[in-house]
Amino acid sequence: MKEWSRHSGSGYRAAYDAITRVCGQGQPGSDVFAQLAGQLRRAVPFRTGGWLRLDPMTMLPMPGLLLQAGHDRARKIIHNEYFETDVVKFRDLARQPVPVQTLWRATGGEPDRSIRYRTILAGLGYGDELRAVFRCGGTAWGAACLARAATDPPFSQDDISFVARACEPVARGLRLSHLLAGDRPADPAPPGVLILSGDGSVISQTDTAQDWLAQLPADHARGLDLPAAILSAAWAADPAHPGDGGVSGRLRTATGRWLRLHAARLAPAGAQGGGQVAVILEPVRPADLSPLVLDLHGLTDRERQITQLLLRGLPTTEIAETLFISRHTLGDHVKAIFAKLGVSSRPELTALLLDRAPAIAGPGMRQSAGSPIASGGDAD
Repeated sequence: MKEWSRHSGSGYRAAYDAITRVCGQGQPGSDVFAQLAGQLRRAVPFRTGGWLRLDPMTMLPMPGLLLQAGHDRARKIIHNEYFETDVVKFRDLARQPVPVQTLWRATGGEPDRSIRYRTILAGLGYGDELRAVFRCGGTAWGAACLARAATDPPFSQDDISFVARACEPVARGLRLSHLLAGDRPADPAPPGVLILSGDGSVISQTDTAQDWLAQLPADHARGLDLPAAILSAAWAADPAHPGDGGVSGRLRTATGRWLRLHAARLAPAGAQGGGQVAVILEPVRPADLSPLVLDLHGLTDRERQITQLLLRGLPTTEIAETLFISRHTLGDHVKAIFAKLGVSSRPELTALLLDRAPAIAGPGMRQSAGSPIASGGDAD
């Protein structure tokens, strides 16, 4: 109780307990966000908020953006987040020891220093903005931005501390919703292709691309003709922005199927093609999901390192020598890896991560939400 003493009069403890309960239910992302907004507002009042899932590998948004404001500036918000130099960006927060910060504190009380404030927030009558990245085990699963009216007081240090404390349970809740959703078998399916103009509008698309788009969870934000995840990747690959011309990420359909997204700029052909971007959507290969599977099941850095060596086929003796650990210690790590992933042998591990489309939520995970199943076995 000591660590909560300074919050005892503000409802922080009750809100934290409610947030923890919501995040332990394994609900879809948009449902989690809607409930979180209500519980969080009890402790940290705000006027409006934006909530999004993040791809842990690329930090690009995933389908299901929830923007609670009743305005049509979602495109500007996405553009600012990924393609303008500004303060308190999600990519920067994800690397900070405390992944929460406010616009007021980041600008020393001068929010006009922020492009986002000048071009978006101020025009809508908002003042201070609190931003958070939901992170656990070093992996970011989502983010939020909360705004107060210009007439409201800025967010306090206690507000920041509370949201920072809630970040890990929220991240675990987002991870759990992925785990419980499972993954559909990878039926053979052709890739879908979209051709977009520089402003993100669709020039042409294949029938398969249209089918994939129809299967993505809806973004709850006005002013978006395409999912925020696709627009973000397309703008990052557009010739008007720096980069190597190719951006890859992952999407998930409403039925739990994973897709690979790749956006690349098109070389101009005479007067045609300038500024156009091709976006490809296709079912993922099992190996593409391997890093995500390890993140979802909460493997430590050491366990991830050992998993990669096991997949390379190294014998246990060589793995132990490579890592300067005993065979006994290695055996303990391997048992922990197998238990978390729900396998009992190296062939099963290889099949899960490399040879077939993984069922993200194994039988044990479905039976006990978020709890690793008991499993042993040897590495060989």
